Amino acid sequence: MKKLFLFVIILITSATNLKAQTIFTYYAFNVEPKDANTVLNLYKEYFSNKPSALNGITVSLYQNHFAGKDVPTHEIVFTGTPENLGAAYDSKSTDAWSLLQSELSKYTTEVNAGMGESLSVFGDANSEKYPIQDVYLISIKDKNLFKAKFDAFWSKNNSKDARMSFGSLNTNGADGVTNYVVRSYKNFTDEFTDDASSLNGYSEYMNSVKDIRTVITTRTRILLGKW
Repeated sequence: MKKLFLFVIILITSATNLKAQTIFTYYAFNVEPKDANTVLNLYKEYFSNKPSALNGITVSLYQNHFAGKDVPTHEIVFTGTPENLGAAYDSKSTDAWSLLQSELSKYTTEVNAGMGESLSVFGDANSEKYPIQDVYLISIKDKNLFKAKFDAFWSKNNSKDARMSFGSLNTNGADGVTNYVVRSYKNFTDEFTDDASSLNGYSEYMNSVKDIRTVITTRTRILLGKW
């Protein structure tokens, strides 16, 4: 498909073994509360029989739970390798795809878009098991140094009830965001009771990255559907 949804976010995830590269392009969008179920049903109906152009790609729809003025209400995620994602973009658009985009345009408003790459994942790579996600959009001065410190700490301290992800993000210069960190949970109880500060060496880890990392914004999102 030459044009993926006008109103989509694609945050590519990967297994802990990152020998198989994963990349992402993304778009974010807003939906009025009264139209949220309509948009969800449009996605469900279309992806219930996933088009062949999306073979090898996982589609995930998220709603931002604590959406403020500057936070989009929804994000949609397409996960795959560069080859699979490239094939989807290059494939010919269908009437069904065009109709879906036309219907979505009645209920959605585009917010932003960009692309990037997943760099580290610790914990189960199946995001469906972790539908609650705290997303930190950050600016990093030295990506390689941050990744080394991130990997060293979270490879040894990640909880069995949570999942940690780190990647690069190109948001077309939006607020200086360069990277993201995602902390994922199985439910809200795990999220609300999680206390990373109690982990051994957490203070030392945070101090070691404070001069190279700036948190731009945070959000909590919920997985609505996965196809």
